[in-house]
Amino acid sequence: MVEWARLDYLKDTQVNISSEFSIIKKYLSGIGASYLTTNGINLAGGDDCAVIAANSKLLISTDTSVAGVHFLKSMPAESIAYRSVATALSDIAAMGGNPIAFNLSLVMPNFNSDWMKAFKKGLQKISREFQFPLIGGDIAKGPLQISVTVLGKPEKKYLLRSNAQSGDVLCLSGALGSGYIGLKEYKRSGELNSKTKPYLFPSAQIAYGRMIASIASSAIDISDGIVQDLSHLSSSSGVGCNVDLDEVPVVDKQYKKQCLEFGDDYQLLFTVPPKKLFTLQAKLNSCKKKCHTIGVMGGKKLILTNNQGSMRNWDHFQ
Repeated sequence: MVEWARLDYLKDTQVNISSEFSIIKKYLSGIGASYLTTNGINLAGGDDCAVIAANSKLLISTDTSVAGVHFLKSMPAESIAYRSVATALSDIAAMGGNPIAFNLSLVMPNFNSDWMKAFKKGLQKISREFQFPLIGGDIAKGPLQISVTVLGKPEKKYLLRSNAQSGDVLCLSGALGSGYIGLKEYKRSGELNSKTKPYLFPSAQIAYGRMIASIASSAIDISDGIVQDLSHLSSSSGVGCNVDLDEVPVVDKQYKKQCLEFGDDYQLLFTVPPKKLFTLQAKLNSCKKKCHTIGVMGGKKLILTNNQGSMRNWDHFQ
C-alpha cells in the first residue's frame, strides 16, 4: 500500500511526497483544534480518515471554487481561503444547521510560502468565526482550485427547499447585490474596503438560518441569482409563486438588474406560513435582523413582474 502510494504520487505529478506532508503539517494542521472535542470530533487530520461521534443526523455539503471562474487569481490568498469555505457553509445555513467541521482539498500550480501563510490565515479566520475545525483533506499540483466539504448538525427541524406550501409568504434575509458591487469595486480598486468586503469575505447566514429553522417551511441560499434559486425552490415544492422583482431590495438601485441576476450573495430565500410571519419577524427584530417579504407562493407557475428586461442567471456550462 505504501509503495503504491509512492508510485501514484510520481505518476500524477503531485508535489513531492515529503514536501506535501510538510506543507500540510505547517499550513493546514491544527486549524480550529480547540473546537474538536466540543464538536464531537474524535480524530482529525493525521490519519487516513477523521472520526466523528455522530449521535444525530449530519448535514454534508461540498463546494468547489476554481480560479478565474469563482474568484479572481489576483485576490488575496486569505480571501480565497475564506470565501471557499463560506460558500460551502452557506448550504448549511440554508438547512438551518450549525457547522461542526470541514475538509479541504487544495490544488495549486506551485508552492509559495507567503501565499500559503495568507491562505492559512483565511482558514483560521473562518474557523474562529464559526467555531469549527479543519479535520482533513488533500493537496495536489495543478490549476488553482479549492474543494470544501462542510459538515453540520441540524436544529430539531431542518429546512428543505421542498416544503413550501400554497399561501406561504416568500421572504428574503437581506438586500441583494453586495457580491456584484463588491466584485465590480475590487476590479476597479484592488483594495479591501466596505464595498469589496462582502465579495472578498462573504458572510454565511448561519445564525439567521438557525433562527428561522423552527418557523420557516422551506429555504434556499441565493448563490446563482434570485430567479434561478427561486425556481429551484418552487419546482422542488411543486408550487408556483408571484414575485414583483421591482420590490426585491438591492444594495444599489443603479445596478438593479445586475444585483438581481449576479448571485454570490448568500442571503437566504425562504417561505413562512402566514400565521407564523409575525412571530418570525418579532424574533428576528429582537436580534436586529431583517425579514423582507417579497411574494406569495401559489398556483403552478413562477410568475415574475419584471421591468428590468430579460434576466440572466449563473450557469457553469454557459
